[in-house]
Amino acid sequence: MAGIRPLHLPLATLAALVVTTSTAFAAVPTHEGSFPRYDHIFVIVEENHGFRDVIGNPAAPNLNALAGRFGLATQYFGVAHPSEPNYVGLLGGNFFGIADDNPYWMNGVNEPSLISQLDTAGISWRAYLQGSPHKGYEGICYPARCNGTPDNDPLYVSKHDGIQNFATSLNPSDWGRQVPVSDLGHDLAAGTVPRFDYVIPDECHDMHGDPPYCIDGGNPGDPQDQRLVAMGDAYLGHLVSQITNAPFWATGNNAIAIVYDEGDFNGGCCDASPGGGRVASIVVTSHGPRGVMDATPYNHYSLLSSIQHSFGLGCLQFTCDTANVHPMRPLFKVTGSPAVATQLIAVPNLPTPTPTPAEPTTRTRLAPTSGGWRVQKSALFGGSDNSLGAVAGGASGTWAVGNFLPDTPSSNQDATLSLANRFNGKRWSVVPTPNAGPNFNTLFGVAAAGREAWAVGVHLNNAFLDRALVEKWSQGRWRITRVPQPGTQRDLLFAVSATSPTDVWAVGDQEGRDGRFETLVEHFDGTKWSVVPSPDPGSTGNHLYGVKAVSPNDVWAVGQQLGASAPDQGLIEHWNGAAWAVVPTPPQTGNIMLDAVAAGDGQVWAVGESDDPVRGARPFIETTNGNGWQVADLSRAGTDFTSLWGAASSGKNAWAVGTYVDPATGNNETLVLRGRGVKWKVVNAPDPGSGSNILGGVAPTPAGLLAVGTYDTGGPQLTLVERRLGHHG
Repeated sequence: MAGIRPLHLPLATLAALVVTTSTAFAAVPTHEGSFPRYDHIFVIVEENHGFRDVIGNPAAPNLNALAGRFGLATQYFGVAHPSEPNYVGLLGGNFFGIADDNPYWMNGVNEPSLISQLDTAGISWRAYLQGSPHKGYEGICYPARCNGTPDNDPLYVSKHDGIQNFATSLNPSDWGRQVPVSDLGHDLAAGTVPRFDYVIPDECHDMHGDPPYCIDGGNPGDPQDQRLVAMGDAYLGHLVSQITNAPFWATGNNAIAIVYDEGDFNGGCCDASPGGGRVASIVVTSHGPRGVMDATPYNHYSLLSSIQHSFGLGCLQFTCDTANVHPMRPLFKVTGSPAVATQLIAVPNLPTPTPTPAEPTTRTRLAPTSGGWRVQKSALFGGSDNSLGAVAGGASGTWAVGNFLPDTPSSNQDATLSLANRFNGKRWSVVPTPNAGPNFNTLFGVAAAGREAWAVGVHLNNAFLDRALVEKWSQGRWRITRVPQPGTQRDLLFAVSATSPTDVWAVGDQEGRDGRFETLVEHFDGTKWSVVPSPDPGSTGNHLYGVKAVSPNDVWAVGQQLGASAPDQGLIEHWNGAAWAVVPTPPQTGNIMLDAVAAGDGQVWAVGESDDPVRGARPFIETTNGNGWQVADLSRAGTDFTSLWGAASSGKNAWAVGTYVDPATGNNETLVLRGRGVKWKVVNAPDPGSGSNILGGVAPTPAGLLAVGTYDTGGPQLTLVERRLGHHG
């Protein structure tokens, strides 16, 4: 057939072909005959790697073995940049002008999709979403503490899904068909997989990168990116082996399409030019082509057209343009080949560099004033990203903590390392902090008592597993402190609070081998850290993100609990000196996530956000004075993508800080609220950056009421410190 070449080549030869496929095989139109009907089609989507990044790459032996054994499209392209429009285009035949990765409720599409076509035709489907906590999860990310500062990526992200972008799928039936990837194994074993199966790995297993849950993405080919490719390839090999070894695979016409969302450049075809760059696309069939390369120009619209043809569906958008968008007939052709049950190939164990950089210290330059707040010139470590997420102060000084990316030539510029800034009453400076593990350390919380301070977060150990990180400031330096690590897969600490040097509380979450998150509470008694049992009321997940110690017998922690289905609820727990207990609060109709807690003058405030698939994310505050919890009216605060990340009580007022998205510009802007009880109002605060402006923490300190975060002016992220002028409150 024109445009097709048989391919029975080893990995080394595939590598050599990478630089020649664009010219060696001309784009010859294929015969438009009938498209074969398939019993099952699986689509697996990988992330952010061009054709030359993976084809012939020894870090991806499974992908290359599949490419050599089955069918490889050598001129396949993404349709746009960044990720989200590619997923939308794959399902809708058009990316509808989406040009960012904003939440699905901001990038909604009121058009039919492949999913609505399947629903109308009565064809079964399911989306298997790795990292999603339960069936019908409605959040834009999970774990839900994402998009704040310092950077905290999630495992599951809706931008790598695309189903929710379509208004036609915002219904209970379609939500119910979106399930955790663990359901795939059950369905394969039971023989109940639907006809269309949409499989989306999480950000640690799709070659994307995902701090703090795994290493961050790097430049293609560098050691850090190679390890991500190997991690993703191992999971891909597992998925394909799982499917091809299932009993149904050999008994009918079945296919697995493996595709990357976008590549490194802007190449395109097929009604998307410029597109999203050339990417690898592999079609594994039970009884189809073996060892074939197809040089016909294709893109995500072509794959959608193939699925539509196979299931007898109509066309959508650009899949109706049969002159420019062709289904991938040569790769889906039924040839009668015997079915192959693939086996997982071991991937190489690739190290990543771990040099400790000697970075130069500089300072931010902007110091605007707005609404009674003034930006302070703060310290930067090196010339790459710097961000702060928490602030506290005591006799040891005023501290702000977060992370930075090194940029000296001798460093691993893909690493994320811990950052501590100190204010001496006149200026901010960087104070060196130790880093553990290979290349990821970040600090999420800080507390001070007496002449000591504690910073908590997470690091990756030498096995690239998350482990809780606690650093203590004492005798003029920061030192890493040994703490219990109860989670078999992950331990993370997000917040810390102290009443004295012998009474320090840190909270976070831990993950077991079953993938379920549970609360994690650790306590320092002046001698050692120990795990204190805490409740886990949610059946599918529990997290603690904020803590406030009022006294040794009065400690509050907040987060999120998840059940079998939406909506997910906030979680408030209290320590009474003897045990932790869940505090009942009124159930909410939205999905609630509480990220910070403040207490003072007999009141307690828990702050975060309320997410709704239609209305978006709204700021959320609930409070109690000991007589039950009430929800504050924040209807005038922010837009449809708003989050509160920090809270503090100062003087006669409580404060909450975070960010909202300006719908006119698409930029993040600071959000500051001041309140008392349930009455709150927005307070103007400076936005020094022309890009993002995010506040992650707020606290009364010896230097005044301070809020910290990050901003940018079109370049790297910069530390942001804002001081309340006049009295603390």
